[in-house]
Amino acid sequence: MLGAPIDDPRLRRLRELTRACVLCSNRCGVDRGDDEAAGACGAAQLAEIAHAGPHFGEEPPLTGERGCGNIFFSHCNLTCVYCQNWQISQGREVPARSVGPVELADLMLRLQDEGVHTVGLVSPTPHLPVVVPALLSAKARGLRVPVVYNTNAYETLEALEVLDGLVDIYLPDLKYGTDQAARVYSGVAGYVSTSRAAVQAMVEQAGHLRVGPDGIATGGVLVRHLVLPGDRADTTLALTWLARTFGPALHLSLMSQYNPCHLVEQGFFPELARPLEPSEYRFVLDFAAGLGLENLFTQEGESRSSGNPDFCRREPFAW
Repeated sequence: MLGAPIDDPRLRRLRELTRACVLCSNRCGVDRGDDEAAGACGAAQLAEIAHAGPHFGEEPPLTGERGCGNIFFSHCNLTCVYCQNWQISQGREVPARSVGPVELADLMLRLQDEGVHTVGLVSPTPHLPVVVPALLSAKARGLRVPVVYNTNAYETLEALEVLDGLVDIYLPDLKYGTDQAARVYSGVAGYVSTSRAAVQAMVEQAGHLRVGPDGIATGGVLVRHLVLPGDRADTTLALTWLARTFGPALHLSLMSQYNPCHLVEQGFFPELARPLEPSEYRFVLDFAAGLGLENLFTQEGESRSSGNPDFCRREPFAW
């Protein structure tokens, strides 16, 4: 780890958490130090990167004009039946590059050199044994742009404690308002209590979103929520909790980009086999406004026109 403290207390704590892995609330207990073992998420000792480069699909304070330098990790601790990134989160047909802390730190610094406004870590939690030392190294070697932690909010409080001071902007996707929806559509238990505790811890660490004079976020928390057709995510319950817990200071991104894909596109879960209706999205916007949530990022109906990403292509996204 070039330039990183070898005996940083966060690294010692991380080793404790991964001897019997408790990085996320699957708490699979796998010894992540065993090079023959992989967690329930599929992640092993090295981090696997499926794609990296400037990304222009995030919220404006993260993307700006030059993009967010997103690093898309393979594997995920959720198994969402409609995942747009299923080729890398659950599939195995896309080649991934295995990297250690030095290589990952080099990549972060290269993206900064390319001029991106922020560096985004997408689905990083399974790879924290590599991500944490890489962040320590990259920051010691001159990483100055804000680091965005793009997550499904299913990490444990123990994992978030290790990240304190290393992450500038938390970008949690608060996916569901009930545990039943999380079990059916993402295959996990206890999602509501875990995700709510995680979002609260993120706000305690980083505060609410702060934006500089250039319009680029410098720190804080921006919560996302993907609206599903037929209110299958129990959106009103999720938004009610956010409003009661954080009030109007919260920055919330309400996404209308849902497209049927993965298992839904294969004919399973027919209740999700259609795009979101404009009237459904307008209802959610009105509901959020009625709760007093003022700092909203919204999407136009054209946001899903580019379709789902294809990670088999050199450039997965059609901008």
